[in-house]
Amino acid sequence: MASEKPTPALLDSVKASATKFKEIKSTLDARQRELETLKGDIESQRGELEAQMNRFRSEREEFEREKGQVQAARSLAERDLAGARIDREKISTEEKRVQDWARTLNEREKAIKEAEDRLRRVELELTDHLKDSEGKIQALVEREQLSAQRERALAETIGRLSTMEKGLAERDRKLAAREEELIKLQNERLNAMEARERELLKISEEMFARQKESAAQHESFVELQTTLREELTQLASQREMLAVKEKSLLDAEKYLAAALEAGGLELPTEPEEAAPPPPPIVERPPRPPTPSQAPPAPASETLRHELLEEEEGEKPKVSRADALERMTRALETAKRARDTGRNVSDIRKALKQARAAFESGDYDTASRLADEILRELEAVPIPR
Repeated sequence: MASEKPTPALLDSVKASATKFKEIKSTLDARQRELETLKGDIESQRGELEAQMNRFRSEREEFEREKGQVQAARSLAERDLAGARIDREKISTEEKRVQDWARTLNEREKAIKEAEDRLRRVELELTDHLKDSEGKIQALVEREQLSAQRERALAETIGRLSTMEKGLAERDRKLAAREEELIKLQNERLNAMEARERELLKISEEMFARQKESAAQHESFVELQTTLREELTQLASQREMLAVKEKSLLDAEKYLAAALEAGGLELPTEPEEAAPPPPPIVERPPRPPTPSQAPPAPASETLRHELLEEEEGEKPKVSRADALERMTRALETAKRARDTGRNVSDIRKALKQARAAFESGDYDTASRLADEILRELEAVPIPR
């Protein structure tokens, strides 16, 4: 009990029970006084009832004596009826009076019987009241004993509560000291948490700046991809145009070859297994890289330069169409020179060399030989 902390509700309940016991004791004392007064009243009523009963008994005895007298007088009257007609009226009146007395006596007897019954009932009620009062008095005595025992127990509990209050005061002091220690620890932890939060804020700012840089690099890479895609589409369109031109030149070459063969000169024809024009490059849309894996801008620039260099390396300095056009011009000029009667055997050898270079894909050599033939033929005027 000394180690437990009494609650204020328990103290209030103990105080309330003590006050309640005092009130019960005072009510019991008042009730006992009332019972004593009631007992005195009942005893006085009992004496009065006994006096009334004695009076009723005396009156009954008088009535019985009167009844005997009346009966004696009646017998005398009956005996004297035969002999005394004179006193008949007197006797009749007396008889009537006797009858009235008899009725009154009967009524009094009934009233006496009713009074006796009422007295019996009152006696029974009084005995019941006395028994109840005795039981109540005994219960009050027992309650007084119990209240005395409870008062002693309350005194003991009050002493225990005082000791518990002392222990609680000591506990409160200890708890106050512990609370101060906990407050100090909490302050230290809060300071450490604030320092960590500041570090995390710095790290998050650095990460945000890096994300911005990566987003900018990604945007630049996307722009480079779009520019490369546009350039590749332009190259594909140029290749298609060149293929169309080459086709038209082939048709013209066939026509010129047919015309020159009819004239006696041979035109260097294209090889039978000429390589078809390269198919247009189908570009696949580049996959957008994630911001975390965005390539740097210098790498994209180098890739662009390499692609442009490869495209330029694939393209010859003199195109096939230009070489074919120059060769046809040289062939036409040689045909006109032959028609004028000039010796064109050297020119025919040069044309064969140009044709071989053209078939091997050396368009520069073919165009150079065609230019030399044109210069040689143009140097000598052709008579008309």
